[in-house]
Amino acid sequence: MLSNKAIDMLEYNGYSFKTNGNQILFKKAGTDQMGLIIVMIFTAIVIGIFFAIQWWAGLGALVVAFLIFRPLVKRIPGSLKLAIEPGTRKLELNNRSMAFSFEDIKGIYIHSKFVDEYSSAFKSTSEEHQVTIGLEAQNQIPLFKLISDHAKPSKEMNEVYDYLKSIISPEKASSAA
Repeated sequence: MLSNKAIDMLEYNGYSFKTNGNQILFKKAGTDQMGLIIVMIFTAIVIGIFFAIQWWAGLGALVVAFLIFRPLVKRIPGSLKLAIEPGTRKLELNNRSMAFSFEDIKGIYIHSKFVDEYSSAFKSTSEEHQVTIGLEAQNQIPLFKLISDHAKPSKEMNEVYDYLKSIISPEKASSAA
């Protein structure tokens, strides 16, 4: 089982973790996406008003909105529903759009990628890294996209990685941090 700190880290990144009977369930909340969509709709209305007043003001607002929203859209990791059934040795991703037998999975990977720099008094570094935990099947399938202050995955992130590795394929897992 995962520790409370690992579950808190998942929740901080927008994921929930549940076990019920013989199924392990991870879900990604869509609140980040919904909030961004609402702000983008509001921005589109404002840009439309600018276009109605002066076409060049609308064009300028459109360029500024594009420059603001492009990096934000790239950072939102999308939705996830991962159901693991250790008893039947099956894994379902996003309501059966992808289903795998444990034998089809070559391994589990963890990878860290530098995303951006910022300044904050509340963080231990000025860097932001995206730590991805995923499956190696026919190709690499990302499962979790987590935010970190350091290039090296945290203890809690490694705990989630080790947990998945122990359930799915203890002898086949690989690490590329």
